[in-house]
Amino acid sequence: MIKKVTTISGDEPTHPLEIVNVNEVDDNGGVHIETQMTAGFLVDLYRRGLLTLTGNIRPAHQQGRLTGKTKTKVNKWTTELLENNAIIGNISVRLDPTKSRHARWQDDSGLTNMTIFEGVLDCAVDSLSRIKAILQAADNPLGSFKLDTRFQVRIWLVDDTEAKKVATIYNTRGDKVNDSAAKYAYSETKEQEIARRLVNGSGHLGQDNVEVLSNSVSASSHKLTAFNTISRALETSWKGGPVTAEDVEAQSSWLISAWDSLARVRPEFGKLTTPARQQQRKSNIASTAVVIYGLIGAMSTMYAEHVDPETAFKALAIADDGTDIFGWDNPTWAHVGVVTPTGSDSGSRTTRNSFPARRAATRVLQEVMGLSSDPEE
Repeated sequence: MIKKVTTISGDEPTHPLEIVNVNEVDDNGGVHIETQMTAGFLVDLYRRGLLTLTGNIRPAHQQGRLTGKTKTKVNKWTTELLENNAIIGNISVRLDPTKSRHARWQDDSGLTNMTIFEGVLDCAVDSLSRIKAILQAADNPLGSFKLDTRFQVRIWLVDDTEAKKVATIYNTRGDKVNDSAAKYAYSETKEQEIARRLVNGSGHLGQDNVEVLSNSVSASSHKLTAFNTISRALETSWKGGPVTAEDVEAQSSWLISAWDSLARVRPEFGKLTTPARQQQRKSNIASTAVVIYGLIGAMSTMYAEHVDPETAFKALAIADDGTDIFGWDNPTWAHVGVVTPTGSDSGSRTTRNSFPARRAATRVLQEVMGLSSDPEE
């Protein structure tokens, strides 16, 4: 089993490369190759200099080291490969016919095979993140990645111009499924699962009060918020640290009960008719994303410090004189940068949903309810 994925700088590719049991497919006006390769075979191609990590159009892969979302994606795939439950899909590599020499032939059993005598496979079309994850998993000292894992591989026989065309179409055509729809359908983290259980289990939320098909809610909608807002708030603010299924069950149950307490004091965090929701949006900021973040941040403090939500949420009630902590005219929100003018001549206001604004909303609500604030906030 190959464990260490290293190449020696300056090594020449070791030809010939024989790929067994290939099939021809028609795409992009030409003929290309479909086959299966194991993870070990891909690793060996890389070590022999026959598969290079070059040519990809993504800027993140053209830097000295991976950063940002691309690094997160590669590391997530690596972790899943080490657990041997990754969803990789088809892998694409490219063989430039203007810089290579190959032949296809049939063996005695009737299988079509391919031999590459000159040239190397590269990542000019797609799949560099997945290939890097495979190499990274194979190189991991844990050694749990099964190198006999099989992947469907397409070898695109295209020159540089056509490779850029295919890569561009792969990376730009079609709409990505938004985060609300994706996270509601499948939870990748324990916090996402808690969010899904909270929304499904609370009588004040559910799909009829939480938007699960879009990342935002229309101003004319009766719905409180989008699922991605609740999920992201839990992903970034929840300090319960769920590890086991029992943790997820217990913490989601606590949140469902806490939301009951919240809705008893502030009904707008439950279900409203369309006219009532529209009126609520005009009078206060309760249903804005930044307040949802702030509330879940405050709930996290309640959970960690064993504070009774029934008692804590009473501080959010509208006062006898009509003073509302969530009112647009509450100067506190403008002071901390949560509420800002829109910049139009109408004098209207809006909320900011930046990271500092979310932290400020959490801090304000913690102070109102007598909860401790995190030192960094």
